[in-house]
Amino acid sequence: MELRHLRYFVAVAEQLHFRHAAEIMHVAQPALSQQIKQLEEEIGVTLFERSRHKVHLTPAGKAFYENAQRILKQADRAVMKARKVEFGDAGTIRIGFVSTAAIRVLPIAMKKLQRQVPLAEVELNELAAGEQVDGLYREQLDIGFVHAKLSQDVLKTMVVARDRLIVAVPASCKLARCRRVDLKDLASWTAIMPAGHSSSGFYEQVRMAYQRAGVRPERVHNTRLLQTGLLLVAAGLGVSLVPESFHSIHVKGVVYKKLQVEPPISELVAVWRRDNPSPLLGRFIKNLPELR
Repeated sequence: MELRHLRYFVAVAEQLHFRHAAEIMHVAQPALSQQIKQLEEEIGVTLFERSRHKVHLTPAGKAFYENAQRILKQADRAVMKARKVEFGDAGTIRIGFVSTAAIRVLPIAMKKLQRQVPLAEVELNELAAGEQVDGLYREQLDIGFVHAKLSQDVLKTMVVARDRLIVAVPASCKLARCRRVDLKDLASWTAIMPAGHSSSGFYEQVRMAYQRAGVRPERVHNTRLLQTGLLLVAAGLGVSLVPESFHSIHVKGVVYKKLQVEPPISELVAVWRRDNPSPLLGRFIKNLPELR
């Protein structure tokens, strides 16, 4: 049984006239009658009672008509959705991100996409940089936002934001009352930072900032996400170098301070697979700010 059989059957069922149905379907009447006969033979029931002047649906035909209508509507919806996905007007985009992206870049890009493609479905996954890169390789993500320098041929990157580093300190400590903080004053504090991964990223940027100041923290606590580190800072367990955009993240017990010396620049990078053919991904990327 093919969809054309169902379309021919529904046309006859609605017109109750073979010639009129044939005209609507743009086929010859003998061909339409033959298709209906083939359908009846295939399913093993009589669908129409035929007389010289009238055509009626049999009880089996009435039952078949209801289901045939539903199947054709589902098929039409499937075709429409496929076409929308093909042109980037629907579909799903799977996004990985670090908390820095959620402050500014990601919300702006998502709002633009929602206006352009209301039917788009967005899956958000807050993941560490290494997890995002792994997800891209495994084709479990369409795009990620990381602090990392990536050179793999399979991946394409674009810088979407730049931030100076600042320091998050406990609100109860002396550093919270300083206008600017000298990194040398952080030597005795536990440094809270995300763990490093195979690609040069935020961990290396923080480590470089300490090295430039000639500081080696006595202790280091690694966290999976930058935002988790803020909770440890609030508890007085250490300090954390974070991007300046973190001023927008208010955590009770945490105060942000600028550094005395010119800090390194932290780059937020969008990364995706070069071979990802998704038109929806292409639309999303066009909504991102490209910094050169």
